[in-house]
Amino acid sequence: MSNKTLVKLVIAIIILSILDIIIFSPAILAISFSSNTLIFCTVILINIICFISGYIYVTHSTTAKYGYDLDKLKNANDYKEALDSKLRKNSPFYTQVKQALTQLDSMTRKKDVLNELLEQNNQEHFTALTDLANQASNFLFNNIRKILNRIAIFDSDIGNNMENEYKAYIQKLLDSNNNILGEFNKLLTEVSQIDDTSSNDDTLGKVLNDMTNSLKTLRGENDDL
Repeated sequence: MSNKTLVKLVIAIIILSILDIIIFSPAILAISFSSNTLIFCTVILINIICFISGYIYVTHSTTAKYGYDLDKLKNANDYKEALDSKLRKNSPFYTQVKQALTQLDSMTRKKDVLNELLEQNNQEHFTALTDLANQASNFLFNNIRKILNRIAIFDSDIGNNMENEYKAYIQKLLDSNNNILGEFNKLLTEVSQIDDTSSNDDTLGKVLNDMTNSLKTLRGENDDL
């Protein structure tokens, strides 16, 4: 269970306990079965429902178990929080999680730099470049999603006897991320030279094609993982 989930549950229990004290305490409302049967039974029922709901949430909720819900991860901040929840020094995947966090931060910074360059220069290729940057970012997100999923399976004890296989799987995803980040570096270099007289659209077009082809190739590789 994540620390955030634990804190939320503790707060909910405290609030419920305070309400019970207010309702049942002889010095306050002094509600009892004999004085007001309906309210007494309703409060007891609410307590039971809250307890059962909390138990189901803790034992079945993905967020409660792992600190995140894969279906709700949408942007870089979401993925960072999910990775941070797995950044435990006693984890066999500590180094891999650190690397994934570095890659995530690198992709965010590269996209910011690209947007700045496009705002400063000729924006003829703006749409194509931003679309490609988003594809690269989504590719990296998808790989991190697979990493998180594999670590969650390991943590659930199902994959504890396959640590080496899981590490190899995760490392291949990290290597794919590095390849795309490398292609992104080439793209940034060409975009930064758009106004340079020695640069031309053919070179930028080639870099665009290379990065697109790399994404297609790597997607194919990862589908086999």
